[in-house]
Amino acid sequence: MKITAVKPYTVHPGWRKNLIFVKVETDSGIHGWGEAYSQYDRDTAVVAQLDALGKYALGRDPFNIKHFTQIAFDDYAARRGSLELFCAISGIEQALWDIVGKACGQPVYNLLGGRCRDKIRVYANGWSYQLKEPADYARAAEKVIQQGFNALKLDPQIGQRLSADMRIEEVRRLRQRRGRQAGRNIEDAVLHLPIFSNKDGECPLRVQPHEFDVLEPRVDLRGQHDA
Repeated sequence: MKITAVKPYTVHPGWRKNLIFVKVETDSGIHGWGEAYSQYDRDTAVVAQLDALGKYALGRDPFNIKHFTQIAFDDYAARRGSLELFCAISGIEQALWDIVGKACGQPVYNLLGGRCRDKIRVYANGWSYQLKEPADYARAAEKVIQQGFNALKLDPQIGQRLSADMRIEEVRRLRQRRGRQAGRNIEDAVLHLPIFSNKDGECPLRVQPHEFDVLEPRVDLRGQHDA
């Protein structure tokens, strides 16, 4: 089985950034899909990398995944990495694993050593995009809960020059929705801590009572040149 084509597809989901999907085709009729991560206004550059790197995949055995990713970095990129390069490599690699899984009649996790658990808990992200008022956050959270989520990630008023007290009010209203929708609770929240941090990265104590189970803290790398 040989690779015959690598085709990127840019899709606008209707909000925020574009999504980039990668289809890898083979001469056996089996194809695989992957997704190349992107950022705002970077999709054109990522697609350019996919178009250029895809040529190096043509004629290769899709089972030789490690070899392809190695030559992509060593030979194609001359060991000079970039966001766009690694996004392209990962998208193609995912598609190759998809092909291998289909060819073997196995889920990919069986080819990577087997599964470690029966299910994985996830949190909802992106649900609060462009919201401004505390009540808006609470109403949007209700819709997410109705979809089955019981953990939410939020950036209260991200990008807005508002006080920490007002942002805490948003979280307080969200927490008040606990248990109101179809018996589901907002059990946990993942909070971007820098939203509440001062210039030294310290979190005001008044945030702590809201019992966030996971905090994504500010990481200060100043002076960490050896890291």
